[in-house]
Amino acid sequence: GRDAVRIEAKYRWEDLILPEQQKKLLADACDQVLLHHQVYHRWGFDRKRAYGKGVSMIFYGPPGTGKTMAAQVMANELDLELYRINLSAVVSKYVGETEKNLNMIFEEASKSLCILFFDEADALFGKRTEVKDSQDKYQNMEAAFLLQKMEDYDGISILATNYQQNLDEAFKRRIQYVVEFSIPDAGERLEMWNRVFPEACPVREDVDLQFLADQFELTGSNIKNIAVNSAFLAAADGREIDMSHILRALQNEFQKSGKRLTGAEMGQYGMV
Repeated sequence: GRDAVRIEAKYRWEDLILPEQQKKLLADACDQVLLHHQVYHRWGFDRKRAYGKGVSMIFYGPPGTGKTMAAQVMANELDLELYRINLSAVVSKYVGETEKNLNMIFEEASKSLCILFFDEADALFGKRTEVKDSQDKYQNMEAAFLLQKMEDYDGISILATNYQQNLDEAFKRRIQYVVEFSIPDAGERLEMWNRVFPEACPVREDVDLQFLADQFELTGSNIKNIAVNSAFLAAADGREIDMSHILRALQNEFQKSGKRLTGAEMGQYGMV
């Protein structure tokens, strides 16, 4: 339907820069799908489990840390189609009809057992400490309904959320894999900077990626935006990408989120 948008899976394992432990969880989840037949049918576990034999996952962490990319990697690995559902749109657009819409989404999906990636899942989990009004209670019902659908679904369903603390423990216990996506550390950022410029792209020898990685707390998607923008700035100047292009693009990226860069942060490069 209109609520599920197909995403082309462009990324592979080597594109995903995550701590080993998180990558391992993603690989384990893929194995569950690949070895499903062997364990459930040949080894007889399907008689032991009443509900769904699919894989349910939660990806949590700040925006830009690779949640969508990880879903693409899994889709590629398993050769499955990937559909993204913006939960906040589904919930707000259809108050009272959310269940019907989720039903439709899962029904469609069960024909091909694709990967369902529910983005902006925060919409379903208001602060769940106390039920303040009927809306909260309603969201709890919808969250419970979604969880039930995820458990019954034989494919892979992933909930992506920016905040872990909104998910109550009972809910998390019923999900098979909870994977954290955190802001990358300096080492991971360096790896991202090292890979972000394509082979064909002219980058000056003296571009100081180590400085960029150490100095600026950026996510993978920030680094990608900065690289593309710096490339446009360099192309407009008719020369190779140099530090001034990258730092101009970086300032622009910070400004978008309302952050100001100081001369001190620019270190030896000063303000550009």
